[in-house]
Amino acid sequence: MHIRTLLPIAVLLLVPSACSSDDAGKESETPSPTSYKVDRSDMTDVGTTAPLDYEDRNLWVCAPGNDPDECTRNLDFTVFLPDGTTRIEKHVPAKDPKFDCFYVYPTVDLTGTTNTTNFSDISHVLDALMSQGARFSRLCRVFAPLYRQSAIGSSGGSIGLVGDPALAIGDVEDAFDVYMNEFNQGRKFVLIGHSQGTFMLQALYKSRFEDDEALRSQLISALLVGGGPTVPTGEKVGGSFQTLPACSAPGETGCVIAYNSFAKEAPPPENAAFGRDAGDQEVICTSPLVLSNNSGRSRMTYQPKTFATPTFVPNTPEGEFPEFDTPHAGFPEVFHGECVKKNGFHYFEVSLDAPPGDKRAVAPYRNTLTEGIGFGLHVADYNLFLDDVIEAVRLQAETALGK
Repeated sequence: MHIRTLLPIAVLLLVPSACSSDDAGKESETPSPTSYKVDRSDMTDVGTTAPLDYEDRNLWVCAPGNDPDECTRNLDFTVFLPDGTTRIEKHVPAKDPKFDCFYVYPTVDLTGTTNTTNFSDISHVLDALMSQGARFSRLCRVFAPLYRQSAIGSSGGSIGLVGDPALAIGDVEDAFDVYMNEFNQGRKFVLIGHSQGTFMLQALYKSRFEDDEALRSQLISALLVGGGPTVPTGEKVGGSFQTLPACSAPGETGCVIAYNSFAKEAPPPENAAFGRDAGDQEVICTSPLVLSNNSGRSRMTYQPKTFATPTFVPNTPEGEFPEFDTPHAGFPEVFHGECVKKNGFHYFEVSLDAPPGDKRAVAPYRNTLTEGIGFGLHVADYNLFLDDVIEAVRLQAETALGK
C-alpha cells in the first residue's frame, strides 16, 4: 500500500551543547548494561510484512550497552564567542542518569520509493540523531530505535511521504513496548520526536497513554517538535490529546513541548507545511525560551561540521563560515524566538539578535530550498534553541524526580 501525505521532511542540522552532566542526570542507581557488539552489515532488507523483533539490539541506534551506542559518540564542539575568541567544550554523558529519553528520529530517507527496509547504513539517521536526541545523553539514558519510516518523495509538484505509515507506527509501538518491558524498570522518561518522529509519537501516545494513567505517571514530558499537535483555540488541552496539555511554565510536567520554526524574514507562505490552524483548532506552540526560564537570547546554536545528507545544509545568511576542528560548532546568544499567531498560523518566529559589537560570522541557519517548499526552518527546529530545550527538560525532570 502506498499512501502519500503532506507530512514532514526532516534530517540533520545544527546541534545542542553540553559541558558537564546536569544535576537531573547524576544521582541514581542505573542498572549496568550488558555489552552488545552491534553489527548491521546483513540488515539490507528487513522486509515490510513481519513485525521487527526489538529485542535484537541491532535495531537500536542508541541503547545502554550497545557497542557502539551512537548517543555517546564524540559531540564536542568549538564555541564561537561574541568577542571573536573560541574555546572547545566537551559533551559529557551523564554517568548515572535518573531518567530515560525515548527518541524517534525524523524523515531521513530521501529515496522517494516506499518504507525504509535497509538498516545496514545508518549515516543519514546519525545526521538527525547527532543534532537532536544524542545531546540529551547529558541528562538521561537515550533509547533510539530504527524503524521502517516512510520515505520522502515528490509527485505532481508536491512533496510528501511515500509508503505505509501504519508500518512505521507499528515499529515504534513495538520498540516502545520492548523498552518498557526490558529496559524501563519503573523509571520516568521523556518522549522526544521530530517531524515524522513526532507523528509516530503522537500515534504512540494515543494508543498507549490516553487510557493508561499509570503509564502517564511515568511520563515527564513529550517533545513533539516539528509536527502538528493541536488544541482548541486558546486552550491547553483537548485537541490532539485528551490527557496531554501544552506546557506553559518552567518545570511543569506531564505536558507537551511543541513548536514549528520560521524565520522572521520568511514567515509561513501559503504552501506552508507546518503551523497552520484549522477551524477552531490551533497548532501548539510552546516557546523553549519561556520553558527554560530564559528571557534573553538563545543559549547555544549548533552547526555540525559534516552532513551525510548535504541537500539541507543551511545556506543563508551568506558569508565566510569559520573553520573548526571539532565535530560541531556552537554559537551562544545569536537568536531570539517567540510564539506568534499570524495569517492563520501559530508558530515559533526566529530572528537574529546577536549582542552589540558581535565579531562573529553568523552561522548559516536558513535553507532556501526548504523555505521554498513551505518548510521554513523545519530541519533546524531543535538546533537553534537546543540548549534551551534541554534546560526545559532538566527543570521538568527536577520536578518529576523531586529534586
